[in-house]
Amino acid sequence: GAFAQSDVKFGMLKLFGGGRVHAAGAQGSFFSPSGGFVVGKKQWRARGTVYRSFRAPTLNELFREFRAGNTVTRANDLLKPEFAFGSEIGADYSGETTRASVTFFRTSLTDLITNVTLVSTPALIERQRRNAGAALTRGVEANATKRWRDLRLELAWLFSDSRFANRLRIAQVPKHAGNALLTWSKNRTFLSAGLRSFSAQFDDELNAFRLPGYATVQVAMRQGITDQLSAIASFENLLDRRFYTAFTPIPTVGIPRLWRAGLRWEGRVRK
Repeated sequence: GAFAQSDVKFGMLKLFGGGRVHAAGAQGSFFSPSGGFVVGKKQWRARGTVYRSFRAPTLNELFREFRAGNTVTRANDLLKPEFAFGSEIGADYSGETTRASVTFFRTSLTDLITNVTLVSTPALIERQRRNAGAALTRGVEANATKRWRDLRLELAWLFSDSRFANRLRIAQVPKHAGNALLTWSKNRTFLSAGLRSFSAQFDDELNAFRLPGYATVQVAMRQGITDQLSAIASFENLLDRRFYTAFTPIPTVGIPRLWRAGLRWEGRVRK
C-alpha cells in the first residue's frame, strides 16, 4: 500500500487530509480517503473528521470452520471486503487537573461480514460467514479524568446504536458500555479499583439470543519493596458476578472471581 497525509494551518484552525491506496491481493485495490479539522483556543478544542475505509476478510473468515457448543460456523471463501463511510465531531477540554471529551459519530457499512444463521434446531445451529448487506452505527462517546494530588478518577461511557438495514441489532454490540477507574499512587504504593458495565446485547443476527447486561469490579495493588522489586496482587470479577458471554444455545458463562499475587522485578540489563 501507499499512504499520504498533509495539513495546513490558518490561525487557530488546522485542516488535514490524507489517503491510502491498499492492494489486497485477490480482493483487489482500494482507496481510503480522510479529511477533517481541529480548532482550539486555550483549554478548549473542537474537531471533526470524515473518512472512508474498507476491511478485507481474514483468513479465519475465508477458510476456518469452528464449533462452539451446538453451533457450527462455516467459513466462506467467496466473501467480499466490507466498506465503511464514517464521520465524527467532538470537543475536548484540557485543564490543569481536569480533562474531558465528547464525540458524536455515525458510520454506515456495506457488505458487512457477519455470521448468518442457515439452520436453527434444538440440536444444532448452523451459521456461515456472509456479507450481510448494509448497517448503520450511531452514537456518542464521553470521557472524563479528574486528579486530586495522589488520587485520580477516570470515567468513560459509550452509547452505540448499531443496526442492520432491517432494524435488527448487530450481534455482540451493547447499546451502553461504561467504566470507572479510581487510582491512588504515592511513593512506592499503588492502588486501583475499577467498575466495567455493559447493557444487554444479542448473540446472533436474528436477535433470538439475548445476553443480559452485567457489571464487574476489578482491584489491583502494588507495593514497592526496593527500587526493582514489588509485591503485586489483583482481583478480576471481585464480587464473583455470574454473567453470560454467549448462547450456542448452551449458555457460556464468563470468568468467575479470579485473583493472582506475586513479585515483580524491574531492572536494567547491563551490557
